[in-house]
Amino acid sequence: MKFTSLSFLLFFLVVYCLHWVFRGKYRLGFLFLASFVFYAAWSIPFAFHFLTIVGLNHLFNRQILKNKSSFWYPVSLFVNFGNLFLFKYFYFLWALLFQFTGSIFFAPESIQGFLNTQFGADSITLPLAISFYTFQMVAYTIDIKRGNAEENPNFLQFALFIFFFPQLVAGPIVRHGEFFYQLEVWNAKKEQLFEGYYLVFLGLFKKVVLADNLSPVIEPVFQNPDQYDGFTNFIVLFGYAARVYCDFSGYTDLARGLGKLLGINLPENFHAPYLSKSVRELWTRWHMTLATWIKDYIYFPLGGSRVSEYRGYLNLIVTFTLAGFWHGANFTFIIWGFLHGFMLSLERKFELIRKPNKNANVPVWKKYLGILYAFSFFVLTIPFFNAPSVHNAISMYFRAFSGANGERTNKLELIVYSLFITFLLNFLQTKPSFPREGWSTVKSLGFLLVFSLIVTILLGYLAPGGTEFIYFQF
Repeated sequence: MKFTSLSFLLFFLVVYCLHWVFRGKYRLGFLFLASFVFYAAWSIPFAFHFLTIVGLNHLFNRQILKNKSSFWYPVSLFVNFGNLFLFKYFYFLWALLFQFTGSIFFAPESIQGFLNTQFGADSITLPLAISFYTFQMVAYTIDIKRGNAEENPNFLQFALFIFFFPQLVAGPIVRHGEFFYQLEVWNAKKEQLFEGYYLVFLGLFKKVVLADNLSPVIEPVFQNPDQYDGFTNFIVLFGYAARVYCDFSGYTDLARGLGKLLGINLPENFHAPYLSKSVRELWTRWHMTLATWIKDYIYFPLGGSRVSEYRGYLNLIVTFTLAGFWHGANFTFIIWGFLHGFMLSLERKFELIRKPNKNANVPVWKKYLGILYAFSFFVLTIPFFNAPSVHNAISMYFRAFSGANGERTNKLELIVYSLFITFLLNFLQTKPSFPREGWSTVKSLGFLLVFSLIVTILLGYLAPGGTEFIYFQF
């Protein structure tokens, strides 16, 4: 069920109404059952597979809580990462082995024949949300091992923590300290409900009105860049920047809004990232829950910056290369992550040379120059994030900067308007006083009614049919 579909609206209305009827463990059980049904609507077999993984993790965690040195800790990591590797990275490794060895044993036909004869399937299907729920469970297990998580939840509490359907499919990646305490006092305040409605309509506006209308304009260029001229290849990079922000932050807004309506606060995942003045700052504002995850569970264990200067640079590059690989089993994502890690290393080196005064006032022109620099770098790495192959990405670069001939998009104004609105949304996010605070005021309530009416009208006129959220593929 897509969040933007009529079937999900009916599903949520039923869940929302019944959710407040139950109390205590009955509410836990009902919401877990609803979340299980939500996942099962995509695939019943994988829903039970997911439930099995959650059950195993709960048993492992109970043993690790009793004994931090328990051998169940490495077993838990093996099960979680083994599950992720099998479904997401198996074909990538298999193709590498075939390229290096040339053996017919590693040929694509061999594995396809094996799956057909043994399981009656043509290929291994990537389970929905596997990257997100794996990282969430692994983070909790590591925190138990470190002594940072002592909640000791029962199965229903832990299962709801992982299965909670608003954030299940594409995050935000929730940490134990952001969730379990809310189950103790589970009553939504009036302001929380109003903000929930606001975030739902804001998410629908970003996703359906902006991102979904951009998708058919820019995706054909990424799929076949040689068909289009240099200008089109160049301008769609900015179009994708608008699309990926509106799509992913729109999903996060929907997830947080639905969570608030159910009485659960979920962490913010985007905070005006396109107004960042450096790539380092961008990664404190973009996909914030993933950024903190890789920092806490990859970068710091590697030594972080508490090592020699050049080892610190290597740690950054390794961390972000792995973060790129998390996005998908493709060399494009590896290169994308490497580029971000490399640029972060350059920025750190530059800071060491320049030794800036943190207390000095930064001129306005430098702030705007920093925003231009960080956003431009983000845009220029987009081909490796969205193109289906390295060849396509390189072709986009070549055509975009060589003035190549070909078809030209006739939707330039849509890209320009969408990019303008995207920056406006980023700017408004830096103004927290209205409408996100003081929902009880007449002014804020009036804004909410007018905003929801406008979005509803726009959905009626501009909804193009809907596309999957970009991060569903991860």
